[in-house]
Formats: sequence, C-alpha cells, structure tokens
Amino acid sequence: MDRDQLLVLYRNMLLARGIDRIEQELTSRGEAFFHLSGAGHEGTAVLANHLTPEDWLHCHYRDRALLVARGLSPRTFFDTLLCNEFSPGSGRRMSAFFNDPKLHILSMVTPTGNNALQAVGAAAAIKQIENTPLVYCGVGDGTTQQGEWLEAVGEAVRSNLPVLFMVQDNKWAISTTTQGKTFYSLPDGEQATEFFGLPIHYINGTDVVTANQQVGEIVAEIRATSKPALIVFQVERLTSHTNADDQTIYRDQDDINEAQINGDPILSAKQQLLAMGFTESELKIILAQVNDQLEAAKEEAFAAKTPLTSLHASKQHPVEIIHPSKEKFGSEDLPQVNMKDALREVLKNHLLDDTRVTLYGEDIEDPKGDVFGVTKGLSTRFPGRVMNSPLSESTIVGAAIGRAMVGERPVAFIQFADFMPTAYNQIVNELATIHWRTDGQTSTPVIVMIACGGYRPGLGPYHAQTHESVMAHCPGIDVVMPSSAHDAAGLLNAAFESERPTIFFYPKTLLNNSAETTSENVHEQFVPLGVARKKRSGRDITFVGWGNTVSVCEKTAEALEQAGIESDVIDLRSLTPWDQQLVLSSAEKTARLIVVHEDNHTCGLGSEIVATVAENAKVPVAVRRVTRPDTFIPCNFENQTEVLPGFKRTLAVAADLLDVDLDWEEAPEKEAGVEYIEAIGSGPADESVEVVEILVQAGETIECGDPVASVEATKSVFDITSPVDGVVREILCKTGEIVKVGASMFRLTTDSSIRPKPITQEQHGIPILRRRKSENTIVLTPSPPERRAFDVGLSNVQFHKGSRLITNEFLLGDSVDMTSDDIIRRTGIRQRYWVDQNEDAISMAVGSCQKVLEQEGLLIDDIDLLICSTTSPMSMTPSMACRILNGLSFGKDTMIQAYDISAACSGYLYALQAGYDFLQSTPNGRVLVTTAEVLSPLLDLNDFDTSILFGDAATATVLYGESHLERSAAKLHRPDLSAKGEDGTTLSVPLRNSGFIQMKGRRVFQEAVRCMMSSLNRVCSREQFQVDELDLVVPHQANQRIIDAIQHRISPKVFSNIANHGNTSSSTIPLCLSEILPTAPRNETIGLCAFGGGFTFGAGIIETL
Repeated sequence: MDRDQLLVLYRNMLLARGIDRIEQELTSRGEAFFHLSGAGHEGTAVLANHLTPEDWLHCHYRDRALLVARGLSPRTFFDTLLCNEFSPGSGRRMSAFFNDPKLHILSMVTPTGNNALQAVGAAAAIKQIENTPLVYCGVGDGTTQQGEWLEAVGEAVRSNLPVLFMVQDNKWAISTTTQGKTFYSLPDGEQATEFFGLPIHYINGTDVVTANQQVGEIVAEIRATSKPALIVFQVERLTSHTNADDQTIYRDQDDINEAQINGDPILSAKQQLLAMGFTESELKIILAQVNDQLEAAKEEAFAAKTPLTSLHASKQHPVEIIHPSKEKFGSEDLPQVNMKDALREVLKNHLLDDTRVTLYGEDIEDPKGDVFGVTKGLSTRFPGRVMNSPLSESTIVGAAIGRAMVGERPVAFIQFADFMPTAYNQIVNELATIHWRTDGQTSTPVIVMIACGGYRPGLGPYHAQTHESVMAHCPGIDVVMPSSAHDAAGLLNAAFESERPTIFFYPKTLLNNSAETTSENVHEQFVPLGVARKKRSGRDITFVGWGNTVSVCEKTAEALEQAGIESDVIDLRSLTPWDQQLVLSSAEKTARLIVVHEDNHTCGLGSEIVATVAENAKVPVAVRRVTRPDTFIPCNFENQTEVLPGFKRTLAVAADLLDVDLDWEEAPEKEAGVEYIEAIGSGPADESVEVVEILVQAGETIECGDPVASVEATKSVFDITSPVDGVVREILCKTGEIVKVGASMFRLTTDSSIRPKPITQEQHGIPILRRRKSENTIVLTPSPPERRAFDVGLSNVQFHKGSRLITNEFLLGDSVDMTSDDIIRRTGIRQRYWVDQNEDAISMAVGSCQKVLEQEGLLIDDIDLLICSTTSPMSMTPSMACRILNGLSFGKDTMIQAYDISAACSGYLYALQAGYDFLQSTPNGRVLVTTAEVLSPLLDLNDFDTSILFGDAATATVLYGESHLERSAAKLHRPDLSAKGEDGTTLSVPLRNSGFIQMKGRRVFQEAVRCMMSSLNRVCSREQFQVDELDLVVPHQANQRIIDAIQHRISPKVFSNIANHGNTSSSTIPLCLSEILPTAPRNETIGLCAFGGGFTFGAGIIETL
C-alpha cells in the first residue's frame, strides 16, 4: 500500500470514528436513542481496496469503516441514527444497519449470522458472471456459534462458492468472552488451522498495512478459483457493545486500557503515515476536514423530516394481481392434468421464459424429481438450475433469499411443512422483512413451496402438519394453499408475477386428485391473490375451508342438501391476503359461518376469520370452527381421522347450528367368509394406481402374502399381496386400468380368520338429517311491525298444447339400438306434443288465455297486468306479452301493463312472484299469467339425448287480489326465487334460427335436484312448516329421474305427468296444476319447485280453497 492509498484509508477510518463520536454525543444528550460503535474494527476497510463494483457486501454491524470506504455517505449514517425520511429504511431500521443496492450493499441483518446463508445464495447466483465477482460476509466471533453460519460455510465449501467469510474477532460476544469457545479458538488454547477443509487465515486487524496485503492476496485467490476463503480478523472492541451497555461491569480495566493503547487501528495507521513522511499538522488538517464534513452532514440530517408511517409490510399489488376479474380459467375441452402435473408445467414454463428462475430443495433433481414427483424431469431439461440442496431447510431458504437479493427468481422447496420451523428464522426475520426494512429498495421474490397436510394412512406428527397460521401471522409474505389443479397453477403463476415473497403450501394428498383437474394450458391460467373461490352457492350456511378441508366442506354441503339446506362453500385458497369481502358478504347473507381447517384450534386462521366477521358484519352471525384440537397428528389413521376435521364432525357442528336433527345409519357389515383386496398406494399423494399386471386367475387358490397384482404408483412399481389364504372368486380390475386407492381389486372367499383391516378412510356411516322447528332461529334483522300482506288467489289453469302427438316410436324411427321402453327408463316420457306448421307460441298462448278468461267470466279489459313467461320468444320487440295482448284485444285499444319474463323453466314461478308483488299494491286487481313454450323447432333431431325430452305447450292462469279471493281455486304464498350465473355450456336455448338446444344432462340433474330441494325447504321454512307437512309436491317436469330423486328425499307424494307431455319448460308446473286443482280437496298444501337454465330456480306454496 502506497502513502496515498494509506491516506485514503486513514481518512475513511477517521470518518467512521467521527461518526461514532457524534452518534455517542447525540445519544448521551437524548437527541438519538441507539448507537453501536465500530471503534477498533476500522481495519476491515482495507477490503474496499480489493473490491470491484460487481462484488456484493453482506456486512457485520461493526463494518462501519468498510461501509464508508465502499461509498456510504456520513449523511446516511446520521439519517439512519435519527430515523428520518432519508434514511435507507425510512426510519424503520436501528442505526447500525444499512443497505444500498447501488453500492451492492445487501440489507444488513440484526439476528447475527443470518447474513451468512444469504451470502452463500448470492455467491451461487453470481458465480458464473464475468469479472469473477465475490460476496463478502462479515460476522463477529460470537456469531460463529450460530448454526446457520456453520451451515453457510459448509455449503460454500461443498458448492465451491466465491464467498469471503471474515470473522471479526474482538474476543467478546457482548459480555461473554469467546476465547477458547469458537471453532478456531480451542479450549486447550490452541488455534485451529482449518475448518471444513478451508485454511483459516489469521490477520492482525490493527496493522492495516499488513492486513491490506494479506486480504488482497486472499481476494485474488477467490477470484482465481471461485472458491471460498475464511479470515479471522483479530481486532479489539474499544467501546462498550452499545450505548445501552457498560463494559466496565464485566471487563477488567487493565484490559480496556491495553486495548485503547495497542488495539486502535487508527493510531497504528497514523504512525505509519508519519513514518511515510506526513507531518502531524497535515494529519490534523485532515482530521479537521473530516470533522467539518461530519458536522455539516449531521446538521443536514437534523433538517430532514419524520418519515410517513406505513401500514403495509409488502410491496403493493397492482390491480392486475388482485382483481377478481383477472382470473383466467382452464378449458374442459382440452386434455386434463392433476395438481402435481400442473405445478410441474408451471415451473417448467417459468424456467423456459426467465433464466433467472432456479429451483432448490431436497431430492428435486432427477431421477427422483421430488419425493412426490413435482419436479420430475426438470433437472434433466434445466441442468444447473434445478438443484438438490443439503438436508437443511434453513440453508434452502437462506440461500434462496441471497439469490433473490442479487436479482434471481428462486423457488425453494421444503419437503414437508413439519420441517418448515427449522427455516422459520430465515422466513420470518429475513424473507418477510426485507422489502419493508429497505423501504422497497430491495425485494426478495422467493417462492417457498411446501408439501403439507394429513388425511392419508402412514402419515404422522412430522409428515402431516400444515402450519399455515404461523405463516399467515407474519406480515410481509403472501400465503396460499390450493385445493385444485387450476388453483395450484393459477396461484403459482400469480406468485411469480407478484414478485412478493410467497409461501406456497400444497396438500400432498391432492397432488394426484383426479376430481379436481385442469386443462394442460396452465401457463395461461391465473388466480388473483386475495380472491377466494365460491365452490357452491347457497343461502342457509357458509363454509370456509382451504386445502384438504375444502372437500370436507363440500361433502358436508352435499349431505345438507339432502335436507334441502343450501350452503355457500368458499375455498379461501389465498390465506394472506384473504378475501374478507367475499366471506363477510356470504356470512351476512346466511347468518351462519363455519370455518374448517387442519391447523390446530388456538390462534388458527379460523380465529382471524370469525373475528373479522364478528367485527364487521352488519347482522348477527353465528360462527363455529371445526379444527384440529390443540394436539398433534397421530400415525394411527383411525385416530388421525378423529383428530383432523372430518365430514362427521363438520356435519354435526352444522346440524347444531342449523337446528337440524342428525342421526347416523351404520354401514352394513361385510359378508362372512368374503375378503376384498383393495388398491393401495406407495405414498400419501397417491389418489390412484395403474394396474401393470394381474398375477392370479379367477378360481385360483392363494396364500397369505402371495402377490396378486403389480401396480404403478407415483413413487414406484410394487406388488399388492393377499392378506389371507383363500380362493380368488372375482377379479374386479384389468391390466392398464386406473384404480382409485381403496377400491376393491379382487373378491376372495376364505376360511381363514380375517383380521380387521386398517382404517384407510373416515368411518362415518350414512347421515340422516331432518329439519326441526326451533326457538333459536337466527333472525338477521329485527322484524319491525309491518302490515299484513294481502292475500293472493290463483285460478284453475287452462292450456293449449301442440297438435302433433310425437311418440317415442316416431322419434326412434328405424333405430335398432334403442326401444321406447329405453326412453321411458331414461326419461319417463312416453309421448310429447309439438306444434304443426299452422301453430306458434303466440297462437297457443292466446288460445289458453281466451280459455281461462272464459272460464273465469272475465274480459281482457278486466285484467290489470299480463305477464308472459317464455324461453322461446318469437321476437324481442314487440314483446310476447304485447303480441298476446294484441291477440286478445280483437282490434280494441286495450291498455294494461304487459311484459315478458325470461327465466327458463322457472319462469312460471318468477311470473307468480311478480304477479303476487303487483297485487300487494293493487289488492282489487287481476293478473293474467301465461307461459308460451314452443321448443320443437329448436331441437336437433340428431342429438337424440336432447330431442326426446321437449314438448310444446302454453298455459294461462289468473291471479286475484284479496278483493276477489273468493273466486280463486287456491291461495298463493309468495314464491322464493334465486339464480346463479352460468355461461351456457351446461344448458342453453338459442334464439330462433340460430342453433339448437344444448344440454349436459348429468350436470343439469345434479343442479336441478339440489336447487329445487333447497328452494322448497327455504319457502317452507319461511312459512313456518316442514316439507314433510306438505300434501303434495309439484316439481318442474324435466326428467322422471329428477322427479324420482326428489321423491327419494322427501315423504310427501311428488306429482308427475311428464309421461304425457315431456318437458315443456315453464309450462310444466301449470300443466300439472291444470290436472290437480279441479279435483283437489280443500285445505291441501301443495309445494311447487322449479329449475331452469341460467341457472334459475325457486319454489312456492299454494293452499287449495
């Protein structure tokens, strides 16, 4: 080092010492509150002579002179001391901790040693860059006992990474002496010469000239070899640990004095400058210049303002990341993939599109490709970017943070959520805080992917936890947990796009779930963060779940549906941020909320959700949580099913909340002497297995332990063996077949005593639910005194059907594949009526209206409102109602209200409600309701499944206000209606001459039964009686199977005339009433329910008079 270089170094050391002096003065006067000195450590500044702009520094908190030498201004030190608006973290960091991305100074850590793993990650990211940059990692001697520092050195050695580890040894860890207590200072007084194979370079940090030469040589070697180096930089601590410490309490005064005399690198540098020819006066001038510079910087810092308070710890999302409208779905028309394959494809696409993306975790390289196969094939395609890590979660996450801080987009894999706590320090203290503590100057877009959850045999207390509440509690990170392949793909794409730290939990039991697949174009799918997904809509109760518990919520909702109870099922999927608006609006609507989660009860995320609802709901909401009790998850699977929230417990809680009686019908016992061999998987992610080879034949005698089939699962190919001696009576699978885990593959007869099989799924039996009247009914709002609703009556119904009788035989023609009986078995329809060329919807509607007016002794001028329900309008303008009115007026200028209703097959009930509401304001009025349905021209006769269903008919009904109630055949209660949006892919009726009716029968069946039952229960509940108290139920006549399904769920007789008319859309219910009302006894209560495209649905009640 020449005299000019030494003078620059001397000046930087003086600046650092002067900063310490002023900070100490200010804290002593109460103008600042925390000071941590670097006095005695200034010799580390020699490193700056050998660094390039491409090098990165992850400094020790006493590296103050090195920071000055790197270019950090004195003003920055004082801004940080005073926590003002210009400090690097906008007042968020304590005064000893800095960052400056332009100077490649990484955000300094407060938990000592946390920087070491990050330095290793940064070094891995820059190793291949030109100019051979390195990463400096400074720590104190006490820090070397931190496990993460030891891990970092091991990883740097193992991976040959260009890291300069500098241990600044001042022999103290606050008040604890470190001599004889470190890896290099041994208990017997000797000094170690190497560590993990690295030579230990001991450098006297008080002799800056010699230190400069030694450090330069070591740095040059790192650049030449790209391997790490380890320096023990021996210094003295010349002050107390901080302004809050008094070293005289624990440190001998002679030791303190000796350090001041012989351990000050500034005094040593001064002596060497004097020896080089500088004079005392020249050095005093430099000192004065330094002091003037520092005084000016201090005053500038005092002039700065207090920073604005920020209430956010994370980078704020643009609207494209969080708005519900930005969700992009897959397509049912494309090949489907499960969650595992969807995750792999998303990762592959981002590896292709962005060279900054890397994957790092245990066992993720081929041939293993992750223990669940999520990364299978990726390391082969992207060598060097998909990498196995050491068995250390803290190393995985810490290194990923380092990679992110220097510009990469790392994905860190933690094999099981149970092992996440070993990385908790790096996640919570570093990953979560860096954006906040640097005021956005540094970001760490790390995605931590974690397999989680239970619900599979073979899992136990360290392979079955989720820990999402721990992560969700931490500000600064997003937390997600998908339950479907689409959500997995969409949320992972969102995590990449958000560039925020993300904890991505994925339930391992759902990885191969064939029921929740998505299309293979996963790169196009997107799920906005903080937006939940409503899986099912209802008005009686809200379920909120995520991950594995979504299916529990759905199964519970399906069971409640049998009792006609509607459920909102919300898959939260994004846990931080979470969709407060959707949950709150649903809870306010249903007044009942159950949150179901795997994590344990106390302080689980469910607590936050119900507290938020309790604080913000505008109506009373009854809340419950179904969670894992405050215990751990046992390996015994029967015990596990009782500990984790399951169907039985969730349904019981829901039944209690809904005032529903719940009983359980036990499953039938197995046949004596018969044993079934079931499919098993090789791991907890196996939803199904493929039969590779069947090893036995029907009739063959086998022994316990004999292999019966070879199957392929996600982890391996293996043999399934017989659990008993016996004879194979039936083979229930075939080679190449995909068999669900738990499904029977072989039926055996046996004389052996059959040991009970281990439980592999929750044992709950069949639920029997029955609504009960309760005094505890939740009332959303106090019911103010209201006037009595006016009664509304309903006349007998008249109708006009198409004149062409269409039999099944006519539709079958010359077909030999199906008979009329086959159609009857599938639909219940024997015949239907279609219009001929001289008929249309208007003529039939006019005809039926004329009949009902004549029946009731009325003229069209006696009618106050005409409503036409139609799915097949002949024109949009004029409306069908106006055209029918024209047909009824016979040229007269009749003036009444008239309009159409388009609510598909539910249109009659929609029209009844509109008429009922009109008559509340006009109790002496009359409403003419007509349904006009001509569907046959919209049928594709080549689409046999649809064309056999529909017929043509029009009907007419008069509704009477209370003043004319005596003329009515029945009293009408106000119908209860609802709808939910559908894009038309399930059921659509096109405009005339623009296509044909299209329908997906299975989906329609499921929705129709569910919606009609729930609507019927709802209207009965509102009218204060049970469905079973009805005398008759008239459902929309869509298909006899739907009618039978409703009959199976309730005890009253369900009326059907579909055999003679087919499905005539909104005309079906009035056609039924045309048969029922003329002969019905007085005081019978009849329930009406309908379901139609859209989807629309509803129910009503009439009482015969």
